[in-house]
Parts: sequence; structure tokens; C-alpha cells
Amino acid sequence: MSPLMHRALDVAIAAALTAAVVFVIVAINSFLMTRAGAWPGFRLWYAFISRPDILGTMILTALVTIAYVMWQQSRRPGR
Repeated sequence: MSPLMHRALDVAIAAALTAAVVFVIVAINSFLMTRAGAWPGFRLWYAFISRPDILGTMILTALVTIAYVMWQQSRRPGR
């Protein structure tokens, strides 16, 4: 796998993990706040995660994090 594809996969995994964490938080909150169960929590999460600004923020955060880690690794002596 090329390094560019590897970085793109890293970004996709980071965005997916962020979405999963948000889902867990919203689902737990839904169980605690309403008696309707998980479905309203899922709908709320899906509406939130589908917003372009939220998706853009998740992807931008992952890209900046990956770039920072790559930059730090290139600055280490002996590499």
C-alpha cells in the first residue's frame, strides 16, 4: 500500500472512531433522558453526524493529527 493510501486510511479510521464515540455518548444520553429507547438516540446521532460541518471538522482534525505525527517523526534524530 502506498504511503498516501496508508495516510488516507488512517484519516478514515480516525473519523470513524470519532463518529463511534459520539454515537456511544448520544445513545447513553438517550437511554438516560427518555423512555423511548435507542431509536431517538440513533436518529439524533445520525442527524448530527450527517452535517457537513461536523464531518469536515472530524476529517480536518484527523488530517492535522496525522500531519503532526508525521512531522514529529521526521524531526527525530537518527531517522
